[in-house]
Amino acid sequence: MIVKNGLVFIDGAFHRKNIRILNGRIAEIGAMEAEPGESCRDAEGHYLLPGFVDIHIHAFGGADCMRGEADVRQMSRGLLETGVAAFVPTTMSEGTEKTHAALAGIERVCQKPERCGASVLGAHMEAPFLSPQYKGAQRAECLRLPSMEAYREITGDLSCVRMMTIAPELPGALPLIRELREQGVILCAAHSAATAEQVHQAADAGLTQITHLFNAQTPLHHREPGVPGAGLADDRLAVQVIADGIHLHPDVLRIAALCKGSHGMILISDSMEAAGLPEGTYELGGQKVFVSGGAARLENGVLAGSTLLLHQAVKNMICLAGIAPECVIPMATSTPADSIGASEYGRISVGACGVLAEMNPDWEFVTTVCERESL
Repeated sequence: MIVKNGLVFIDGAFHRKNIRILNGRIAEIGAMEAEPGESCRDAEGHYLLPGFVDIHIHAFGGADCMRGEADVRQMSRGLLETGVAAFVPTTMSEGTEKTHAALAGIERVCQKPERCGASVLGAHMEAPFLSPQYKGAQRAECLRLPSMEAYREITGDLSCVRMMTIAPELPGALPLIRELREQGVILCAAHSAATAEQVHQAADAGLTQITHLFNAQTPLHHREPGVPGAGLADDRLAVQVIADGIHLHPDVLRIAALCKGSHGMILISDSMEAAGLPEGTYELGGQKVFVSGGAARLENGVLAGSTLLLHQAVKNMICLAGIAPECVIPMATSTPADSIGASEYGRISVGACGVLAEMNPDWEFVTTVCERESL
């Protein structure tokens, strides 16, 4: 397959190049033309971006990863159509058996991927090692103190956990961070009452990210910067951001981007099952969620994930927060991919994943470009 006449995002800049995609990978970049019998797409001057990488997503299009393998597969197929090349299904607070079952479903999709879907890069455990004080939409009765014993009780012999969100101030958190980091798990802080100093100590132990910056964590204060202040100031930490214009004011999005840059800020959806569907009543973590005006909230008004799609987050960062596209695009592509060691995604280069997101000059999503029969 040849894709021609696009403005292709390569190494931080746009280039007018043609791209050949073969067997699901980028095979060639340059001025080549289609061979006889080879399919060809004319991008008509649109932007061609690497497929998006969502490392924090609970659900999409009526499917929720907590329900198991079939729902993860449905998410995989649906997310591909929104420009997502790869994602990390993210669990919610639940009992041990249900969490294990959800992780087992994710692992089965990792082992046998959907033929035509976004790649599943492992699981992100957002619970249960969280602070009840900042539980957000997590269920307090399912939260536990962190320990390797509790982790093994939940995961058993599964090996799919690629990320974990933890409250670093909890007793036992730092030893667990150290041990899981040695095993290759990416540790993130949120749902946390930690001070800035405690976050820096967690970074010493191996913490590398802040989950949904400013949300479900101690606030930024000029004499106690809390979790977000530490995340913005510590160069060892990347920050995940929900850029829907609801969780964070556009000025805060801009501040975060100016602090962290394209390699230190990660756009996430944190989406629940209403993403891609009409407004109404849905569910997240066994709780009713009411979606109105683009916001997903529990009955008590607490935000419960989002209905955001990553291409919308890219547009919001450019059009609402006023950040240059060249800075924004890595936040949804190469930066999340690299943050979890999946560098074959999130970039347009020979050998990389052959899923592209096409967007028009107004930064509206147009289509996913890929060889679907090769996926």
